[in-house]
Amino acid sequence: MRLLPRAILDGALVVVPLGAIALLLIHLIRSLQGVADPLLGGYLHPLLAAAALLLLLLLVVGLAVRSAIGHWVRQALETNLFERVPGYRLAKALLGNGLPEAAGRSRIRPALAAVEEGHCPALVMEEFADGSLLVFVPGTPAPMSGALYIFGVEKVIFLDVPLLPFLRAISSWGLGMRELLEGAPARPARDAAAGPP
Repeated sequence: MRLLPRAILDGALVVVPLGAIALLLIHLIRSLQGVADPLLGGYLHPLLAAAALLLLLLLVVGLAVRSAIGHWVRQALETNLFERVPGYRLAKALLGNGLPEAAGRSRIRPALAAVEEGHCPALVMEEFADGSLLVFVPGTPAPMSGALYIFGVEKVIFLDVPLLPFLRAISSWGLGMRELLEGAPARPARDAAAGPP
């Protein structure tokens, strides 16, 4: 029973941000339906027209933030607004994990971390200037909660596995982890610092 409040809190930390995003998208599409109906209502279903307008809006904003002024505006918005929203930086890191690494930016990497007498599934969040690593050891079945450690590179083995299946296996009490790890190349973090093999 002592774990019940913590489990509810862990669930809320996942469900509430996802629910807020879903509600925001629903509201945005409904607003765009009102704009799209007079423009494209005779040609497309209003919901399809709203989805097309949303894609067009995303494309225009995406192209705009690639300009010098757009990049500056994006940085200002992130610093002063978005990064104050709980979970924004984590969502950005998770979403950006499938993209090529930007210059000077780290990305979340699956790994095994030496803890006590064994290794546990972990995520390398950042690398410090001295080479040590900020490692998050997720809990199971709620991988969004866990413990943070700062390890030397000798205690970490990077895994060449996709992030989302890795997190899915952690949230399933390790079921599926064996299949992920058996065929995955792994190398110590000290070797990874030297570059690709």
